[in-house]
Amino acid sequence: MRKNNSSFIIRIVSVFLLLVMFVPINANASSRMVLQPKASEYLSTYGAYIYPAGNGKVQVWFDVEGTDYMDEIGCLSIQIYECSNNSNDINDWTWKDTFKHNTTSGMLSYNDDFHNGYVQYNGTVGKWYKAYVCVWAGKDGGGDTRYFWTYGRQATAQAA
Repeated sequence: MRKNNSSFIIRIVSVFLLLVMFVPINANASSRMVLQPKASEYLSTYGAYIYPAGNGKVQVWFDVEGTDYMDEIGCLSIQIYECSNNSNDINDWTWKDTFKHNTTSGMLSYNDDFHNGYVQYNGTVGKWYKAYVCVWAGKDGGGDTRYFWTYGRQATAQAA
């Protein structure tokens, strides 16, 4: 009986020591997640996606968050590309239209720390669309841009 009892206590102590050893590792990992570096001195986070709005229309939704209140924040341009099969080869995609902040309302916001919105393209049901997006945040004569692609989405007859 004595052997079983001491072996049980040794197992409990071993498990306890293992748990204590992992606590500092988990604490450091979680604190690193909270302190992730920002995208730049001006841009905190940003993103965009395609939404099939029905009748072949697609909307490119975007959001841009600044590191502080910015003089300007939002999208400078959104280029729409079309493909018949959602190919991974960029050469299979055809440029269709470009929306620019100086000719399309709602792409930029002023004296704000966050801006979101969308542009809409009249596409064709069954075709695939993706966008090349340029986001911007600027303050006191400085600023930063980031360029990125959205994932492709198929235009539908009914809204998604």
